[in-house]
Amino acid sequence: MPSTPVRLSPLAWATALLPLATMHVCYLLSASEQLVPWCLPWFEGCTSISRASRSGTAYFVFKAGMLPACVCMMLFWWANRHWLRHMRVEPKIWWWLGMLAPLPLALYTVVLGHEGDTPYLLRRIGVVGFFGLTFLAQLGLSVSLRHSPMSAAGNLLLRLCGFTLLVGIASLILGVIWPEHYDTMDDGFEWALAVLINLHTLRVAWLWQRSGFAVNVSSVS
Repeated sequence: MPSTPVRLSPLAWATALLPLATMHVCYLLSASEQLVPWCLPWFEGCTSISRASRSGTAYFVFKAGMLPACVCMMLFWWANRHWLRHMRVEPKIWWWLGMLAPLPLALYTVVLGHEGDTPYLLRRIGVVGFFGLTFLAQLGLSVSLRHSPMSAAGNLLLRLCGFTLLVGIASLILGVIWPEHYDTMDDGFEWALAVLINLHTLRVAWLWQRSGFAVNVSSVS
């Protein structure tokens, strides 16, 4: 008896919304518990995602939200491979980078809240690894879509990747020319990059839903 294809747009929505919701809920919890100041962290940089999530109630919420999100991310990039194949576009190695990206994020999530030089180093590796690998995977997906029936969507996503890259470069430049104020700005850039990364996934989720993307799980490899 043939199995019914499974629509995967809920997976993409979860991949985008779960990290966004988790980090913002953690900030609200920490601010309400007076562990961090009240502000608009994306613009004011009053606190980092780490500081807003490493103590109090947020410590448990962050781990409970981000570890399942890592699993969603791995499945999301696995599914992107099959989405492109449905449109007769052969994906390159970028989808493997996307599947690897949640591993440093999981490392970051596990060690967050622990003090010392080693946990700090592991957190930095986790942040840089996650953002770097995810950006490369998103760039690869955007370029691949330009060669598909969804070329217009690919162009839009490619422009979003370009803007994300400009934000990252601006962060590096300001760190060199204005180091005395960079700690505050760095926190704001961290929030902005996290939001931009998830905006890309939100757009892909909408494309999956609009196209009715589904897979027969028993037949994919």
